[in-house]
Amino acid sequence: MLKKIFSTLCMAVMLLFIANSSAAAETKIAVVLDAPTGMFSEPEKVYSIVQQTLDKILKGADYEILPVSDTADYVQIYREENDLTSAVTPEGIAVENFLKKEDINKIGKHFGADYVIYTRVSSTAPKVSTGLFTASQKVNVILDFRVWSDSKQDFNYTKRATTTGSSTAIYAGIGSASRALEKGLKKGLQEVEKDAVKVRAAME
Repeated sequence: MLKKIFSTLCMAVMLLFIANSSAAAETKIAVVLDAPTGMFSEPEKVYSIVQQTLDKILKGADYEILPVSDTADYVQIYREENDLTSAVTPEGIAVENFLKKEDINKIGKHFGADYVIYTRVSSTAPKVSTGLFTASQKVNVILDFRVWSDSKQDFNYTKRATTTGSSTAIYAGIGSASRALEKGLKKGLQEVEKDAVKVRAAME
């Protein structure tokens, strides 16, 4: 009799474990990168930089993750349909209409996501400085990293990091503004990585 009760309890615990594991696996996260068009000369590299940070933060977590490469096409269509595409000033500076809460909510629902990791990047115009045999471009980069919760209908986590990125050329050229932006973005993401525990907690 005791063996039968014990077996039943073991089976119940196992089924509960399987159910919990399945529930965790069903959690879907959509990653959205919001950056002015033309800001980065190599978008794939930027996607990779953002993904590297997410891999560090979500290491070992059992989530279904839709990376930027999977969400970018629809986000662009959404922008076009809602008059949120970017414009370029006469000076060649990209001006972006950033996504708002309502937009992120709609995009998340399109993908059936429980959470949206929203990474927004903006920057100042590059400043050129020269030295002996060198010339550099420097930019201030503002990174907003947020976690949107579908159930809460609000952000569960927000982080703003303001960093400086620079690119220097020796003897010839003036450095790369795009490279400076990438360096600034990496610095900002490093600040987010320090909050890995908080980011994961925001998606539990």
